[in-house]
Amino acid sequence: MKRPFFVHQIETRMRRRPPRLNRRIRATNPLPDGSKVLVIGGGIAGSAFTRQLFLLAEKESRDISVTLINSTNCNYCGGLVTNLALNTLRELYQLDIPDELVLKNIEECVFINRCGSTEVLVPDSLTATLRTSRFGLPGFDDSIKQRIMDGIPAQKTKLETIEPTIVRQILPPEKPGEKWRLVLSRRNPDKTFQEVAGDVVVVACGFRALNRPVLQHFQEVTGYVPPATMPASVTEVDTSKAKRNLIANKMFILDGIVPEAVCAFIPKGKNWLTLTSLNKRLSEEDLLVLFNHPEVKKYLDLPDPVKALRCHLICGASVYTGPAQNFYGDGWVVIGDLSGYGRVLKDGYFAAFYGARLAAETLIYHGASRKAFARYYHRPLKEFVMDNRVGMKLFYLNNFIGRQEWFGRLFIAASEWEREKTDYGSYLHAAIRALCTGELSYRLIGLLLIAGLMKFIVCRPGTTLKCLLRSNSEFSSRKGEKHGQSH
Repeated sequence: MKRPFFVHQIETRMRRRPPRLNRRIRATNPLPDGSKVLVIGGGIAGSAFTRQLFLLAEKESRDISVTLINSTNCNYCGGLVTNLALNTLRELYQLDIPDELVLKNIEECVFINRCGSTEVLVPDSLTATLRTSRFGLPGFDDSIKQRIMDGIPAQKTKLETIEPTIVRQILPPEKPGEKWRLVLSRRNPDKTFQEVAGDVVVVACGFRALNRPVLQHFQEVTGYVPPATMPASVTEVDTSKAKRNLIANKMFILDGIVPEAVCAFIPKGKNWLTLTSLNKRLSEEDLLVLFNHPEVKKYLDLPDPVKALRCHLICGASVYTGPAQNFYGDGWVVIGDLSGYGRVLKDGYFAAFYGARLAAETLIYHGASRKAFARYYHRPLKEFVMDNRVGMKLFYLNNFIGRQEWFGRLFIAASEWEREKTDYGSYLHAAIRALCTGELSYRLIGLLLIAGLMKFIVCRPGTTLKCLLRSNSEFSSRKGEKHGQSH
C-alpha cells in the first residue's frame, strides 16, 4: 500500500501513544494502610480505577480495600475500541480483549455527506464490541469489572462488590476523623436503608446519574459542577432484511444527512450495526431520513429501519463538550465522563483508562487531599483543554459550513481525487482516519483538512469551479455512476 511520505510521517510520529508507566514515583503523603475506598459506579471508569488501585497497591505492598457499588443498568450499546485504547489497556491494566467480545474488526471507514461518499482505509483495525452484556453476548465494560482481580494476590487487597443497588445519598464527614457514608437503596431486616462507610469516595457513575437527587445533593455539599454536554443517541439495528448490505467491515461517518447531526454506523455482525448520533437525539423520522438518503442506500438499503431496531427504541445519551469544575476535594474525586476531561467527541475508553490511572496513582502515592488531586490528577488532564476547544470549534464550523451544498461537493471531489492517486489517500483521508482512530490532535486534523482542500483547489481549479456551480442532482448522479463502476 503506497502511503504519501508526509502523511505517513504525521500518522506515525505525531499520533498519540499510551501513557508511559512511571517506574519511579516518590511518595509524598500516600493513602494510609487500611484505608477503604468507596467507588460509585461499576462501568468502565469505576472498574478500571479499582483494578489500577489494586495493581499499584500490590506493587507498593499496601493494604487497601475497595467497596464497588454498581446499579447494573444497561450502559448503552456502543463500543468501538481504538488501538490507542487497546494498547493503553494492555500497558496500564495488563488486560486484553477476550476473543468472545470481538464482534467485528473494522478495516475501513466510509465518509458520507449529502453530496456523496468516499472510502478511507484504516490500516490498524478497530475493534467493535458491546459495552454491557446484551442479546446473549458479553460486554466489554462488564468484562473489565469481572477481571478486576485477575493476577492480583488477595493477601493485602480486598474487593467487595455491592450490586445491583443505587446510592441514595452521599454524606460527607461532619467532623475531622469521621468517614464518608453512602446510603444505599437496599434495606436492612428492620427496613432501614443500608449504609457503607469509607475514607475516600470516587464518583464514576456517568451521565445517567446527573438528574438523580443523589448527584444534585452531592453538587450542593461539594461544589462539584458537571461538564458541558451535547445531546446524543444510540440504538442497535437488525439489518437482516436489507435489500442491499455492503457494510462488511466498514464503519460509516454520516455527516449532515440528518440536519445538525453527525451519525455513525458501527458494524457488530453480518446483520447487525450500532447507530450513534452527536448533537441530536434521533427520532423515528430522523431514521427514515437517514436510511432513505441515496448515498446511504448505495451501501445499505433497509426498507423499514424503525421496525428493525433491536431494542425497539432509540436511547438518549449525553457526551461532554468541556471540562467539569471543582471535580475533586479532600477525600473525594470524580472520574470518567463526569470529569469532562478526555478527548471530546471521540475515544471515551482511552479517556476513562487514562483518568482512572491518574486518580489511582494520586491516591497510592500522594493521598486524597485536594492539593494532591490538583497537582497529580488535574494538572495532567489539562493537556486536553486547548485541543478540545479546537475540536468543538471544528465540529460547529462543520455543522455550519456543511449546510452549503458547494462545500459538500468540494469535500467529496477532493477526497475522491486523493483516492485516485493512491488508495491510502492524502491529507483529507488522514483527517477522516484520525476522527475514527483518535490518534491525532484536533489541531492536526484541522490543518490536514485545510491542506487537503487547498491542494485540491490549486491543482484542480476547473473541477473546483464545477463543484461550486454544478447542481447537486448532477453531482450525485455522477458520483452514483462512479460508485457503480467501482463495485
